Amino acid sequence: MSESRQPHDANEEALEQAKLVAELDETMAALLQPLAPSKLLLSQLLSSIERPPLRYAPFYARIADLFDLSEEQAIAQCARLAEPNVWSFAGLPGIKNVMVQGGPRVRGAEVMFARFAPGMRFPRHEHTGQERVLVMEGSYVDSDGLEHGTGELRVWEPGTSHGFRISSDEPCIVAAVVHGRTFEAWPLRLLARLLGR
Repeated sequence: MSESRQPHDANEEALEQAKLVAELDETMAALLQPLAPSKLLLSQLLSSIERPPLRYAPFYARIADLFDLSEEQAIAQCARLAEPNVWSFAGLPGIKNVMVQGGPRVRGAEVMFARFAPGMRFPRHEHTGQERVLVMEGSYVDSDGLEHGTGELRVWEPGTSHGFRISSDEPCIVAAVVHGRTFEAWPLRLLARLLGR
């Protein structure tokens, strides 16, 4: 008689275990439901990622490579961008920059962050050395008609030339390493010489 009850008991036991697992799954699912943050917390979180350095977090490693710095040094440089007085007039209307002390690989080059005003035009120039530009925010349209947007790294080799226009709806912020350029217009060449560029 006990033999005939065992399969029945085993089935009942398996059903009971399945019910317990299902209940546990429901309980865990209820506990793991995402909680909506308060409006204040959400506002603070969004505000912190809209400002440097976190605004440029997706680019830390690329900026470090471009500037020949450690990632920690690149983050520190990005943090400087939040300081209102760190941006300096770059010699042309609508352009400000923050000069950076790059690593050994970029010695002798202009290493900088540059901010271009919406709609401004940068004059045509020839690269006398390589120029590398990483777009961190906004976009610009090159004289060849190509648009270069956020996240794009553009490299110009010596001997190439171009000008560009910033998109009119927002500023464009870039990280750049410039190993030399010459403007086509002689007044700009004179200005660059006066500025030591």
